[in-house]
Amino acid sequence: MRFLVVGTLLVTFAAGSNASPSRLPGERETCGSSNATIYANDNRVPAGHVASQTLHLSIVAGAGSWHPDADNRSAIPMQAFGECGRPLQIPGPLIRVPAHTQVVLRVRNTISRPLVLHGLMNRPAKTDREITVGPNAESVIRFRLDSPGTYFYWGSTTGATIRKRVREDSQLSGAIVVDATGNQAPNDRVFVIGRWINVSKPDGTPDNAYELNVINGRTWPYTERLTYAKNSTVHWRWINAGAGNHPLHLHGFYFHVDSRGDGLTDTPYADIWRDVEVTELVTAGKTFAMSFKAARPGNWLFHCHFVYHVIGHVPVSEMLDEHRVPIDPLRYDNTIVRKLGMGGLTLGITVVGKVPTVLPKVGRRVWVTVERAANDLPTAPSYRYVIKGSEVPAGFANANGPPIVLTRGVPTAIDVINRLDEPTQVHWHGMELADSYYDGVEGFSGYEKRLAPMIMPGHTFEARFTPPRAGTFIYHTHMDDVWQLRAGLVGPLIVLEPGTHFDPASDHIILVGTPHAYADRNGLLVNSQAAPAEMIFHSGVQQRLRFINLTTFRPLLSVSLTEDGKPVLWNLLAQDGAQVPKERRIAQRAVQGVSIGQTRDFLFTPDKKGTLQLSIVTGVPGTPVLIIPVHVI
Repeated sequence: MRFLVVGTLLVTFAAGSNASPSRLPGERETCGSSNATIYANDNRVPAGHVASQTLHLSIVAGAGSWHPDADNRSAIPMQAFGECGRPLQIPGPLIRVPAHTQVVLRVRNTISRPLVLHGLMNRPAKTDREITVGPNAESVIRFRLDSPGTYFYWGSTTGATIRKRVREDSQLSGAIVVDATGNQAPNDRVFVIGRWINVSKPDGTPDNAYELNVINGRTWPYTERLTYAKNSTVHWRWINAGAGNHPLHLHGFYFHVDSRGDGLTDTPYADIWRDVEVTELVTAGKTFAMSFKAARPGNWLFHCHFVYHVIGHVPVSEMLDEHRVPIDPLRYDNTIVRKLGMGGLTLGITVVGKVPTVLPKVGRRVWVTVERAANDLPTAPSYRYVIKGSEVPAGFANANGPPIVLTRGVPTAIDVINRLDEPTQVHWHGMELADSYYDGVEGFSGYEKRLAPMIMPGHTFEARFTPPRAGTFIYHTHMDDVWQLRAGLVGPLIVLEPGTHFDPASDHIILVGTPHAYADRNGLLVNSQAAPAEMIFHSGVQQRLRFINLTTFRPLLSVSLTEDGKPVLWNLLAQDGAQVPKERRIAQRAVQGVSIGQTRDFLFTPDKKGTLQLSIVTGVPGTPVLIIPVHVI
């Protein structure tokens, strides 16, 4: 439903509410905006003031100069919200109240176009409400926030939906947090993701080569650095108010997903249903809350695993030229992104505490060489990992692999030998590192002065860790991620229980990667193969399927196992290497999303001979589906 405002309009959502005064209690006479600096909002201080279970708040929508890198760096003209009498900010003012609070919100639009508002309604809600505030007009809006959770509000002056809002109104967003009544507000942090793209392709669609992704109004390395004491419990709330899909990954720790929401409702989970993982996909317009114990000292990262979202942006001057000639995609991937370095959706975390001074005696040593593969091309590099003394398993060739198989509880040293003509790094994805502080990000990962170095050509670096759990993990480059990941520097890291062995006849690794040649970028690889061989299952024998997505840009990838076009039933065993509780290992339809940086393990026991079909779908319409025949004998 749309409400068109001419002049001043009162919009009331709560039943029985009375007309509001034109000026709220304690508010200044004027509520305007100027083309001043727009400041980054860390979402620490709630806006407005609460009296008699009512939040009174006045905000303004205006235009100003946004500095996503730092206040003294390049500015971008942008629309933003601000609290009346205070500067504009990105994201907008934080609305945070106890449950069962009435909100009386005055909104003034100083933008020269109508402002369409979303998310300013009762919670929980079944549908969104739209309120339009005309240019130089204002509205007073009343609604109740009864249900605890993480929500948000947003606006548009271009008519775009939240999935397509990438222009000058892309940062018109703000968080809404409703705390449970009777409890002190938790010591948590609130993060809002935004995305801006100003340059269009010839067909009018946004040119992603010029995109800018931010967390609370900043892009790495200018995002906030967070510090926690060892063994403290960390609570975060995430809101994706941007147009992209983001698989968010935490280095060094597992986290619990405490709730998920869609802006209208928020669903908290009982302990048994709280997913334990290292990567959570949050799509446009979605929210989630997470918590983890900062058990190990060191510097750690939390970042999007869509690698194009964690590279630096091109110069702001180029991004502001909306008529700029689009960058050739091949040149962008092979040349430009390598100069931009790390950026975008990344947070730095430091856990303070004593680090071990005596490392356990090494029980297993692995030598991993990084080298060029046989099908290497100047504009499409193909690299590979080679494990000394280990044969490449069937299905793995050239890039993507081979598996490193370790044992839980055995202290392990891995020597990475760089035979490339360029630097590289390795991240032990999903490992809870306690012995080694090398986690794959040069100059940041580590502790105090013991920071991870680049592994230079001809050099060797030793990483040490004792795997604390058995499961499916990943090792991969964290250097020039787009270039080196697509080249093939990713492999499965399998940790077994003591006394067990890896049997490829019933234990199947399905590592999905991106082809190294740019012309083949829309395709998929499975264990480095564009046309993987058929799989063999034995009737009556339990099969374990270990799915890994380490593509460069397929966050909506999904897998399915079907018979005669219908999904069979399988049982979820583990997520990101963490086993799910036995009560959750129930039979379910064999269809599963696996986002970038996620691993999913399923158990399936075929009960008769025949043919099945394993399908891998990118999630993008018009792209090919990779189908692998499965013969049950």
